[in-house]
Amino acid sequence: MQKRPVEVDAGEMAEILDRYLDADGQVNYAVKIVGHPGIGKSSIVKQAAERKNRYFIDTRLAFKENIDLGGYPVPDHENRRMVYYRPRFIPPEEVPEGFDGIVWFLDEANRAHPTVIQTLFQVITEGRCGEHLLPEKTVIVIAGNLGEEDHTHITDFDDSALDGRLGIFHLKPAAEHWLDWARKSGIHPTVVRYISRFPERLWDAAAIHPNPRGWHQASQALRLSYGLGDEATLYTALSGHRRGSVEKVLASLVGELAASDFVTQILTPRQLTTHEILSGDEGAFVRFRAGEVPVEDLLWAVSGAVTRIREKKMAGDEGLLVPLGFLVKYVAASRSDARVSFFLMLLRECGVFSQIPDAVRSVCEGGEREEVLSLLTDVVFDGEKIPA
Repeated sequence: MQKRPVEVDAGEMAEILDRYLDADGQVNYAVKIVGHPGIGKSSIVKQAAERKNRYFIDTRLAFKENIDLGGYPVPDHENRRMVYYRPRFIPPEEVPEGFDGIVWFLDEANRAHPTVIQTLFQVITEGRCGEHLLPEKTVIVIAGNLGEEDHTHITDFDDSALDGRLGIFHLKPAAEHWLDWARKSGIHPTVVRYISRFPERLWDAAAIHPNPRGWHQASQALRLSYGLGDEATLYTALSGHRRGSVEKVLASLVGELAASDFVTQILTPRQLTTHEILSGDEGAFVRFRAGEVPVEDLLWAVSGAVTRIREKKMAGDEGLLVPLGFLVKYVAASRSDARVSFFLMLLRECGVFSQIPDAVRSVCEGGEREEVLSLLTDVVFDGEKIPA
């Protein structure tokens, strides 16, 4: 039986890697990161190596066979034996000068041949690859995809002994962490603004696209391929005859739905966003109460907000109550048929019924709190009241 991965976000994974690297390979386990394609597994490991001044080696196991890891056999005629030359893609005999250790990143483990996976057991338990000893202060990080869940190939290999020597983490991207990286890394400002307003669009676990890698690629396409380095030039291009070409390239990178909405937001922005709901933007709520928000825009924003609340709930986010309270205000203030649909969607997707009173109290006072809870009472099953 395989060990169940522990879910982490990018910030938690970075902290775990930092502490793992601090042990300089002396712990008796290795770290394995699993997750959907394109969510930044290799990037987060490389960044940890850079922070800790470790020499980083990236080896893709999908392209290796067992004999590759052991080294090329060469006859030693003098001693009448075979010797194996050390492969260049495994750690060198000594830590390179100027570095404090080595991070050997073994990616695409899910695509590796079973004999290669057997060699991983030796690498982790003995600090040896074939006949070649790994230098001290070498740490091993393994990564792979999920198989059926993300439509990737998985090697049919189940070894509880190997799992018992791994700390296995399921990396799930969080928009706030990606946005922090994106602003520092020069991601196109329009992409940053779009994900800021619609954080649920960063990635789609069910459809695989969009994902963080796709948005990075989209940014590069806009900047480098089309020379559209700012929001003004991008708007001009999309308003003219170049729209078709640009939009199709974006669709190929982040998926048709995300690309279409991205372009729509540039040309005809929605009147309400997920970010405005969850941040409690007062101006947006006033527009909503005044009937200035189209139903389609409301549905789009509320659906995104429910997705974000679900992610926060699953992650055990201590800051859940305030954004949940702001979302509940919108649900309660919606027309009766939409209120029922939104409230049931919130309960079904997020399981937050018991937290709603505290959430409302965190953002509403006095009469407003009573009004919000009374509007929701009508849609609760079996007439159960929501306590104020």
